[in-house]
Amino acid sequence: MVATRTNQSLDPFPDGWYVIGQSDDIRVGKLAEKTWMGREIVLWRDTGGAVCVADAYCPHLGSHLGPSAGGRIRDGNLVCPFHGFEYDATGRCVAAPGASPPRSARLARYETEEINGFVFAYCGRESDAPTWRIPEQPDYPGYKRALKRVRLRTHPQTTSENSVDRAHLGHLHGYSEVTQTAPTKVDGPLLCSAYAFTRHMLTRGLRLFTISVDISIEVWGLGVSIVVIQGPRGLRVRQWILATPVDGEMTEMWLVMDVERMPQLPWLPGRLVDLGRGLVGRVFVNELKREVEKDGEIWARQRYRPEPVLSALDRDMLLFRRYCEQFYPPAADVIARSAKGG
Repeated sequence: MVATRTNQSLDPFPDGWYVIGQSDDIRVGKLAEKTWMGREIVLWRDTGGAVCVADAYCPHLGSHLGPSAGGRIRDGNLVCPFHGFEYDATGRCVAAPGASPPRSARLARYETEEINGFVFAYCGRESDAPTWRIPEQPDYPGYKRALKRVRLRTHPQTTSENSVDRAHLGHLHGYSEVTQTAPTKVDGPLLCSAYAFTRHMLTRGLRLFTISVDISIEVWGLGVSIVVIQGPRGLRVRQWILATPVDGEMTEMWLVMDVERMPQLPWLPGRLVDLGRGLVGRVFVNELKREVEKDGEIWARQRYRPEPVLSALDRDMLLFRRYCEQFYPPAADVIARSAKGG
């Protein structure tokens, strides 16, 4: 049985938008499969460029549709390996060998959005359509992206809670001069916070250096945190932390750095700026991975406290917990779902 809030734990699959993959990795004619939000899914892009993310089981007789089971793409449609039923990117059955396609044969699809080079899918309660979207972020000309992925034993609410956990920045990560520069605010599915701090670099060869930054954080549900980092001499980096539950125990963390503006240095020739963006991105994403792995050691053995004992520095924690409630089904729905074995 999955963990739910009825036993003072957290439902492992809160509603919201969660990353599926990078847009460039989902190519026309290529079928992929993965475990996502506790479900087996398939994904592909049709000849018109539309992305389909769907449950990996045929509505006909339940064959697995992934490439590992023989599923394939033909003319932009998914072909079931068992009986040859074909499904288009809307999930509709468009062909059935030897017969008319059954009108009721339709894949269980997830609504998708492509945003800033990522494909996200919405996971919600049965029959619930998304009532909110993640906004497209402005792209800076010539920005460079660096990305790492890690799997940790944690929950997306726990990872998102870092956005208001000012105290751990100093104690666990060694940041100094930590200041909250704007009050934490909630507007529907959006939570915003802002801080300034100074920190030592962690990369070998750079550990004697410190950097002072201002960060503004946007949390969109429990799967997407967007952090704009502004540093000395005009440095600007957009950081994405994308947390997607895999199987109810492990969470896949996408750690992304988009280096948008380099520091304005008179000795740095313009032709080296582009090269510098790529190098800074790789350094920063490695730094972020080290920091997240520190958190991961704590998260792996952390027990969720529904009624935590808080200090004065934790004043935004209860606001964050109230914000999170919107992403879980009501308690009555949880009990009913558990009774069905779901």
